[in-house]
Amino acid sequence: MRKIVFLQILTTLGIVAISALIGGENAALSALFGGLACAVPNALFALNLEIISRFSPKHSPVFFLIGEFIKIITIGLLLCLVVMLYRDLVWPALIVSIIVTLNCSFLGLLLNRE
Repeated sequence: MRKIVFLQILTTLGIVAISALIGGENAALSALFGGLACAVPNALFALNLEIISRFSPKHSPVFFLIGEFIKIITIGLLLCLVVMLYRDLVWPALIVSIIVTLNCSFLGLLLNRE
């Protein structure tokens, strides 16, 4: 899970750099906020799973579902906050950042052959 979170943060920074080159400072900030709104809840979810699986492995599936639900709600709330509070939002940069960051989870799982 750590590799996936690292990949999400790295990808977010890449999208921020590309957005800065294409659309300027507001696009870069929009991409940063969108990527972090997805990556931070994923990082907290991964940390929660790691802690729960060490102390209570038999309850891990229940905590996985609860954690996933909380993660999705948190991502939605953070994105709502970004939309409400950041007046100079560049929608394409935000949406691309969200899509790429969330798809890193699948890419990380496909590349993880340990």
